[in-house]
Amino acid sequence: MASSAKADSKISSSSTLDLVAMFEDCLGCKWTIHLLAQIRCGINRPSALVKTKKGLTTKVLNECLTRLVQFSIVEKLTYPELPPHVEYHLTRFGQEFAEILDRIEALRDKFKMDSDRSTDNLKTPPHQ
Repeated sequence: MASSAKADSKISSSSTLDLVAMFEDCLGCKWTIHLLAQIRCGINRPSALVKTKKGLTTKVLNECLTRLVQFSIVEKLTYPELPPHVEYHLTRFGQEFAEILDRIEALRDKFKMDSDRSTDNLKTPPHQ
């Protein structure tokens, strides 16, 4: 019985490490949050996605989308048409992942506001 408990902790520890690596990889890419937001808004085709942000190249877009597909955050749908028609959609996991990123962004915005207020307090000398 003790050995199965150890096996369970190894599995959960391993999956936790995988999840952390996924977050680090996705958050390390400056385009990930932008692309997830666009896909959530219904912009699903690569040709439309690449036009949503100045500086986003087709090469970088494809690398980021490939990584998001590998992590099962988005799914790639290929339609058998000529010319090829490809769309990307959030998976159920991707929807929850995007919500977590929203919370992180909100926390960042809140902290930035608090940080701005605290630096303003440093600029004015205390009343004596």
